[in-house]
Amino acid sequence: MDIAKRITELREIKGYSTNKLATLAGLSQGFVRQVELGEKQPTVDSLSKICSALDVSLGEFFTAGQVDLPPDIKQLVDVARTLTAEQRQALQIFIERMKQ
Repeated sequence: MDIAKRITELREIKGYSTNKLATLAGLSQGFVRQVELGEKQPTVDSLSKICSALDVSLGEFFTAGQVDLPPDIKQLVDVARTLTAEQRQALQIFIERMKQ
């Protein structure tokens, strides 16, 4: 897996600049930029901070694209990734109510 590419992909999905990601992760912008350019490899700790800032678990970070989901479910996941935490929570509540 190309960690640099995956971080960039997730950052762009969230609409974050490199600076915003760095700020949210508590890391320097220069470090995040070097990681995205493949010049540095993040430690587990710094990758965990980046994942937290991107609102994904380490497991989700490494398994993306490896789960064989039907196209309609993949589309829902792609849309959900662009939502804020509050919007995802509202969506989850909506879905739970639909099941009743």
